Amino acid sequence: MGGALSLVLPGLGLLMAMTMLWWLGVALHRRADDGSQTAGESYVLSGAFGLLALLMAFAFSLAIGRYETRRLLVIDEANAIGTMATRLALLEDGQRAMLGSKLAHYARQRADVGKYAADAAWQAAHDRSARECAAFGDALLAVLRAMPPDTRGPVLVQAYNAMCDITTTRHAARLARLPSEVLLLLAFYCCACTALLGFTTGRADRRSLISALLFFALLSAAYVTILDLDSPRSGAILVPQEELDSVAQSLG
Repeated sequence: MGGALSLVLPGLGLLMAMTMLWWLGVALHRRADDGSQTAGESYVLSGAFGLLALLMAFAFSLAIGRYETRRLLVIDEANAIGTMATRLALLEDGQRAMLGSKLAHYARQRADVGKYAADAAWQAAHDRSARECAAFGDALLAVLRAMPPDTRGPVLVQAYNAMCDITTTRHAARLARLPSEVLLLLAFYCCACTALLGFTTGRADRRSLISALLFFALLSAAYVTILDLDSPRSGAILVPQEELDSVAQSLG
């Protein structure tokens, strides 16, 4: 509920701001109207909305790119844990059972980490999984030290390092958000363009009002979608965790 409000409120606020500024532009047009209209005004309006479309597309591309990166990292981590589980088969039965149990517990923790929406709860879960990963590494190295040196050691250590490295990458990917300055600039530009629209057209009849409100609603929806894509675990667009869940369930 809190995640939905964090997206709905900015969208409604932007919609209201654009509507009021459009009315302000219409009022200023009527006050300054001398009965003539130059073609230059249309060029300015077209250029302003063309630049707005470019900024919106740029922000949307950044947001969906980061969403896709987070989604692929979930798959990479599931593969890394699965590879670690497969390579444990190189060990003796007793050693494999002990390490397999620890790995299964770690996999369940990692599957749960990405489901926390609140940053504080997510960070705490990440820290717990990091400690669990270190404990698994200590147990693995203890087993390897007790074994005669052979080719199994480097293979298992490589898989363990890859499994730990991906957690750091996922942590950094979740922290990476669109700069607030970019989002504020985009919202400001939406408002500025709607004020310019009202000032250029100067029309506030029912038909103009309905078309303007529909257009402002579309701009607000696009802005909210960018915010949603930039929020990994809140809102309607969530980074799927099914691959990690499947690996955790397969490990028991």
